[in-house]
Amino acid sequence: MRVIVLLNIICASFCFENYRLPSSIKPHHYNLRLLTHLNDYTRLFFTGDVEIHLHILQATNNITLHVGSRLNIDTTGIWMQSVASKCHKDIAIKGVERDSKFDFYILHLNTQLWPSQRYVLRLPFWARLCQTLSGYYASSYQNECGQTRFISVTQFEPTDARTAFPCFDEPNLKATFNITLGHHKHYNALSNMPLAEKIPMCERRNWVWSIFRQTEIMSTYLVAFSINDFAGYASYNDPYERQVKFITWAQSSAIEQCKYAAEIGPRLMAYYEQLFGISYPLPKMDQLAVPDFSAGAMENWGLITYREASLLYAEEASSLLDKQRVTNIIAHELAHQWFGNLVTMEWWNDLWLNEGFATYVATLGMNALCSNWHAYEEESVENVLAILYTDSFCNTRPIHQPSVRRGSQIAELFDVITYRKGAVIIRMMHFFIGDKAFKRGLNYYLQKHSYINAKQQDLWLQLTEAAHLLKTMPHDLDVQIVMDTWTFQPGIPLISVQRHYFTKSATITQSRYRMYDEVEPPQMNESPLQSEPCWFVPISYTTDSQSNFVSTEPRAWLRCQGGEVLPLELQDLPYAQEWLILNVQLATPYRINYDTGNWELIIKGLQSGVFKRIHVMNRAQLLDDSLSLAWSGHLSYALALKLLGYLKHEHEFIPWRAALNQLSAIERIMRQTSEFEEFQHFMNHLLDPIYNYLGGIHEDADNRHHVAHKTLINRWACRLNQADCVKGALKYYHRWFILNNPDESNPVPQNLRTVIYCTAVQHGDADDWNFFWRRYTNSSVASEKRLILLSLSCSRKVDQIEHYLKVIFREKSLIRKQDASQIFEAIVRNDIGFHIAKDFVMHKFEKLKQFYESNRRELAALLVKIAQNINCQRDYQQMRTFIETQKQLLESSMLILRRALEQAQLNLRWRQKRISEFSSNLYMHCYD
Repeated sequence: MRVIVLLNIICASFCFENYRLPSSIKPHHYNLRLLTHLNDYTRLFFTGDVEIHLHILQATNNITLHVGSRLNIDTTGIWMQSVASKCHKDIAIKGVERDSKFDFYILHLNTQLWPSQRYVLRLPFWARLCQTLSGYYASSYQNECGQTRFISVTQFEPTDARTAFPCFDEPNLKATFNITLGHHKHYNALSNMPLAEKIPMCERRNWVWSIFRQTEIMSTYLVAFSINDFAGYASYNDPYERQVKFITWAQSSAIEQCKYAAEIGPRLMAYYEQLFGISYPLPKMDQLAVPDFSAGAMENWGLITYREASLLYAEEASSLLDKQRVTNIIAHELAHQWFGNLVTMEWWNDLWLNEGFATYVATLGMNALCSNWHAYEEESVENVLAILYTDSFCNTRPIHQPSVRRGSQIAELFDVITYRKGAVIIRMMHFFIGDKAFKRGLNYYLQKHSYINAKQQDLWLQLTEAAHLLKTMPHDLDVQIVMDTWTFQPGIPLISVQRHYFTKSATITQSRYRMYDEVEPPQMNESPLQSEPCWFVPISYTTDSQSNFVSTEPRAWLRCQGGEVLPLELQDLPYAQEWLILNVQLATPYRINYDTGNWELIIKGLQSGVFKRIHVMNRAQLLDDSLSLAWSGHLSYALALKLLGYLKHEHEFIPWRAALNQLSAIERIMRQTSEFEEFQHFMNHLLDPIYNYLGGIHEDADNRHHVAHKTLINRWACRLNQADCVKGALKYYHRWFILNNPDESNPVPQNLRTVIYCTAVQHGDADDWNFFWRRYTNSSVASEKRLILLSLSCSRKVDQIEHYLKVIFREKSLIRKQDASQIFEAIVRNDIGFHIAKDFVMHKFEKLKQFYESNRRELAALLVKIAQNINCQRDYQQMRTFIETQKQLLESSMLILRRALEQAQLNLRWRQKRISEFSSNLYMHCYD
């Protein structure tokens, strides 16, 4: 494994040469000034100039920096000077050239630049404010008077700072920034730092310059600014000392919806200061709700930007799940202020250090402040199960990418592997080194690398030091030895357990888990030195008599030697009448296949009246593992469905979430067969006990039931046409429909709206569809608007779906571009909508290319959603051929497209080879 890591590093270093900026120059400071024009919607543009103070590291006679293709440079205004204590000397520029492939802007000089000298480069520029949701762009909204108002905002991650101003746009080229924004006096100006002063423009009446304090040393992708006419809601992270001022900004009509974010944000920041042992270094934090925003949120240092639905919460209209979602996103972005902003990855191949840590510690923050939500357990299970699924494909990738060259490749790293697998393996490490070592190691790391950049091995070094100091990890292991096997290799382990009952022992081995073995993984996803990966796996376990699901630390290690698997022998296990369960509380992301005898013992334990002795997270994994292993042919459906039958006695959310997540793929396939009615009957029988226990579709007066659980069960019940669920949902809806003032009063329970709205559209006619559309256009609550848009996709009327698709992708639509992909995905999941959406994409692809402009990732995502839901050969061949014809356009997204096609193959294979076994066992083990 050490050899593999070394080769990856050498390859990465070699490959960087042609697309990384030369190492001869480093920026020290930027003076950035921009003038933004928002008053005339036909002429939305900005002008500016930047002075860059340069450190020369090696003698050179040219300067290479980044300038995006949309940015125009006024070459007549470029100048450069050497700066000495007593005089400044002009440096002649003999020519400039642009390399559009890598966005390089190269200045050729008449003289040599020397390391002992200081230099300043000035470049004037201008560009239109685009509406592509990247770079420096314009967003709009309608105010309370019905007037369209424009704002400007930035989204620079990963490589779009260069589209707003000339810069050295790589994360390791940090500098300080003095930012000055010119704008009409009726607007606010926001940036990373507090406003220092505002002065009138001499040459423009009613215009001002907003001058901001100098930033800390930071990467270009974290620079942020906005010109807007929003209102602000102020709060502080310490109400007594008033250390860090929080202001949450939104349209004035939505200012009351800022109250929750303004309250929870400072509390989360205080938690992180305690967790990391380092104070937040800036004097303020602005949170900005942007009407048009491509991501969920962006962690710009001191000015976090959000989609409106990710930040705003309306007490009278949003659900508790909306509140939890807002909390999670705020917690994630605030965690970045340390992981990502204070300490930044050296290069984008370690993006997971930013995103994985933010995803994980967000659950710690939510658990500390909102323990009644059980966010830590639920988010952890959600992340683990997502990775066990995604990483079981042949077409997957390692967390750490050895070679990332262009902006489009960097954008592809913002995926489930980076966020969720990153979070999962950090949680694993937290468990195996212990809480004290984890916190101490993080503090060491953040202290040592503050305001600079780091690689993953820098983090491993500090954590190993803490773990060995506190004696929480064997001295013959270090964190890097273990973690490199998880970050440099794709996939996840399948841990096979063979018990030897008479000797009270067990043999544990590992192999890479794949959904099925017929498709060989592409060579690009395999290590050049080994065909089968090997992981260092911490093994925790407990037995029936012990039932110790508290101790998550490893009791043994499954090791590798020279890349080869070393089997592990467990001794002193109980006799044949007791079960053995590995991976206490899902501490590590691996699947487990026990021998048949142990599976039978586990099933017996689950079917007993004391099944709650098994931890709820482990009950979830047992369901997920058994159904996944049965899907792939590693386990019989006789065993898997026998285990599933215990759910009739299960009241907890997490096991049901795991089981229904696995059954959703089966349900989609069964809907296309003559056996669906039997499956529907079986599912309703399985769901009836928990549906009744949770009170069905009826509102909880005292909110005594878990909202996510109640929503999940009701969604399935109504989707499967369970009579009481459909009747109750339509009853709530019709109460709303007949009101004279439906925009002012809504009798539908907030926490059940996602189910009731969808059911109403599904069983409704054109009048019902139009009723919801009017509610969307009239609503001022972001979460409600989002919910209605998704609910409209539940229609089973062909003409309505065809109309909706046209509306979604129409230019100047009332539906924002940021919402298009999510609505499309919802339509594809609708069995009626699937074929309509597939044909729409294939026939309107040229129009869709214009709609998404340069965002090929969003374009590819449409094809991914279709491919994932294919379950017949004709559709598969059609989609595969279509993707091949667009291969050049979608080159940067080919891995995820291949994975989606692989998923389609899995659906086809299950339908051909496993459906008969599934159907024949359906009633045998689940009816009693």
